Amino acid sequence: MRVLPASSGSSLWVVLAEGCIEGDPGNCAYAFNINQSSTWDNQGLFQLPLYEESQLGYSGNADFGFDTVTLGWQGSGGLTLTHQVVAGFATKDFYIGNLGLTPRPVNFTDFNHPQKSVLGTLRNESKVASSTWAYTAGASYREPEMFGSLTFGGYDSTRFVPNNLSFSFGADISRDLIVTLQSVTTGTDSLLPNSITTFIDSTVPHIWLPIEACSLFESVFGIVWDNATDLYLVNDTLHDMLLAENTNITFTLGNVTSGGETVDIVFPYEAFDLTITLPTNTTSRYFPIRRAHNDTQFTLGRTFLQEA
Repeated sequence: MRVLPASSGSSLWVVLAEGCIEGDPGNCAYAFNINQSSTWDNQGLFQLPLYEESQLGYSGNADFGFDTVTLGWQGSGGLTLTHQVVAGFATKDFYIGNLGLTPRPVNFTDFNHPQKSVLGTLRNESKVASSTWAYTAGASYREPEMFGSLTFGGYDSTRFVPNNLSFSFGADISRDLIVTLQSVTTGTDSLLPNSITTFIDSTVPHIWLPIEACSLFESVFGIVWDNATDLYLVNDTLHDMLLAENTNITFTLGNVTSGGETVDIVFPYEAFDLTITLPTNTTSRYFPIRRAHNDTQFTLGRTFLQEA
């Protein structure tokens, strides 16, 4: 099964076979069938730990249990870990599973029986050197393509440009990857009226910005909000125009609201040139920013991590 790295999680989430119904994409056949696992130890139905993501409207239950998990392609000789927490879900809020990256233990029954995460197990069994992880989402639009990268117990020094900026973890462990977004600009246009404190979360795909900022994106790029899908859909004419202009968008991060050490993350338009099939049931181009109604929704998702 192929899953996405989840910076805010600690367990392995997989799509259950029950989640694949008529009309779903053909690759839904890769779903997890509990009845075919000889090592599955069922623990019951619990809510998915979507502490921060619930602020964005995500929800769902999962069948939790313990199972043996092997990392890497089947037959590639990857590490095998026993007694791992696996959550099988059928909710349509997610169409692909997640691999939780944090070393924190998992509590899905109560807070008195924490279970080791994948990274926690790797560290406790001395299979990795530390409780750190490093993730790069990759950029499929680049030529040549930039593949994603995931490292447990260290980092890949070729995957970043060194700078003098460091961020401290947030006090809330469910909202730990916090940064200050000082500005968003394109050319001479400002796309963020005021600096914000925002959460980095690879569990979600979009960039959630204040409504005022979204309005500035609308005026500069001509995108229009679609109430039916809660997305900025892009028609062919607008798409061709934006692709030809290929305007860069710069996100400036820091530790304070203005000044101090900063780092710029520069996105070409191609980073925002995405397509969606579900739940629209037709293939549509869309611009992946979302309207945040309050500061609990400010989030930089996987779109941001393409260039970051």
